[in-house]
Amino acid sequence: MPLDWEISREDELPTVAQAVAERYPESCFLALHGDLGVGKTTFVKYLARVWGIEDVRSPSFDVLHVHHGARTLIHMDAYRLKNGRTEDFNLDDLCRPPFCCAIEWPECLKDLNFNLHLFFEIQPNGSRHIRLTEGDTWVPSGTCKRQSVG
Repeated sequence: MPLDWEISREDELPTVAQAVAERYPESCFLALHGDLGVGKTTFVKYLARVWGIEDVRSPSFDVLHVHHGARTLIHMDAYRLKNGRTEDFNLDDLCRPPFCCAIEWPECLKDLNFNLHLFFEIQPNGSRHIRLTEGDTWVPSGTCKRQSVG
C-alpha cells in the first residue's frame, strides 16, 4: 500500500526520510522520480542522516557518489548516462548489504529493477506531494525525458 506525505517546508523532510528508512529492506534500490528542483537530492541528504552519513552532495556532475555509515548509500543521478546502463559503475561491487542505492532520474536506465519508488510532485500551492510505493509499480523505459520546473 502506498504511503503519502504533503509537506510545505524542507524541515518536514526528516520525518519522511525516517519513515522511508523504516520501510527499507536490508538492501534496496530506491527510484527517485520527479521534475528538476522538486527535492530529490535534498531528500537523499536527510535519508543519509538517518544512517549517520553527513556531507551528501548532488551527484549530477560525478553521476555517482558512495557514502558509508550504518548503511552504504550509493547515490546516482542517471540523467547524464549515455547508454542507460549501470554496468559501467560496478554496482555489484558497491552494493554490499546493508545498502541503499538511491537513483535520481531512474527512467534514464534500462537495466535495473527497483524495490521502492518515491515520487515527488510540486503542488499548485507550492507544497510537495511525496508518494512511496513498493515493488514493480513502475518499470524503467530507458527513455529519459527530463522535464522543466514550472
